[in-house]
Amino acid sequence: MVLLLAVATAVVVWLLEPSGRLAGVLVAFTISAMMMYQAIPNILAISYRKKLYDQPDGRRIHKTPISRLGGVAFLPIICCSVILTVSLYVMIFPSYDLPSIRSVVWICPLIIIFMVGVIDDLIGVRAQIKLLTQIIAAVLLVWSGLWIDNLGGLFGIHNLPAAVGMPFTVLFVVTTINAMNMIDGVDGLAAGLSVIAFTIYGVYCYLTGSLLMPLLAAAVLGTLVPYWYANVRGIGSRHHRLFMGDTGSQTMGLIISIFAIGLIMDGGRMPVRQNLVLALSPLIVPVFDLIHVAVLRLSKGKHPFMPDMTHIHHRLMQKGFAPRRTVMIILGLSAAYTFLNMILAPLLDVSLIVVADIAVWCVFNSKYVITNKPTQKATQTTISQPKTIKNV
Repeated sequence: MVLLLAVATAVVVWLLEPSGRLAGVLVAFTISAMMMYQAIPNILAISYRKKLYDQPDGRRIHKTPISRLGGVAFLPIICCSVILTVSLYVMIFPSYDLPSIRSVVWICPLIIIFMVGVIDDLIGVRAQIKLLTQIIAAVLLVWSGLWIDNLGGLFGIHNLPAAVGMPFTVLFVVTTINAMNMIDGVDGLAAGLSVIAFTIYGVYCYLTGSLLMPLLAAAVLGTLVPYWYANVRGIGSRHHRLFMGDTGSQTMGLIISIFAIGLIMDGGRMPVRQNLVLALSPLIVPVFDLIHVAVLRLSKGKHPFMPDMTHIHHRLMQKGFAPRRTVMIILGLSAAYTFLNMILAPLLDVSLIVVADIAVWCVFNSKYVITNKPTQKATQTTISQPKTIKNV
């Protein structure tokens, strides 16, 4: 019934918009959503049958075992959805040019990150190995021609030579992957931040005439929406929940990197500084949080990747906010950053916008200082920590 309704809606949309781009976006979203909806109960069944779940311990606050394999379905579903939609589009519009070889090369780093994430969620992977695979994935993206070549005047920097832009892109990709991975510490947070990012990216790519990138954004959103519900609300009479794990969070981080770098390189439609602001604004919260936590740990003589409870969601819950309230506050902060930055981008220098963003972050964090002893209310909350490196 849902499939028939989706097909009927796509046909109506196609008649209203003969190019078929909007109908394609709807089809990609529907295919992903339906596949993820069907996959979740099977993932839960396998997880509990084979005991592949995240056990409560002294550092995690959830009280019951929860599956950590939600992310294993992300990449296969996204790829299937995009390939099927593009195939349908080519059948209907034979003159449509197939995606460039660059887009095909992107699959290689995605598969690498996906495979290592699955292994990590199943048996664990050393941090050095994960970092190495992230660097390899980033290098493959750069090798495909996707690298940051212009900073739009940020702190007086415009065009970047390849010798600078390519290593900087590798650092950017690795940072983004780890930022999304590390902020996945409370139900609905990483998925919510990803939804904000892909909604912004998808709408922009659609409005600028692209076909493949809006389809990819729609496929990702279609995958995230059912997962988000299962992660926050749970499914079935017992409200079984699941986490995206390293597989999901790192996959989301890499796809976000692809979109962000592509927007920064996309000249001609908007000034580079506006593209830069649009690309980076959805990443402000996870990346600033990563930097903030690393600086705090280094200032205390700790390793920057040593697990602790200093992330923004930890500090909010230590102040007594419930998990869902914490998620809403952080998502609201991210949405506000994105919305205000997009308004200011045509009016202010990008350097001023970045300085203002940093100032807002510092003021926000100064209000929620780290406490040595979590409140009783905070200890009763549920943090979704898929296995080994959450809270890192």
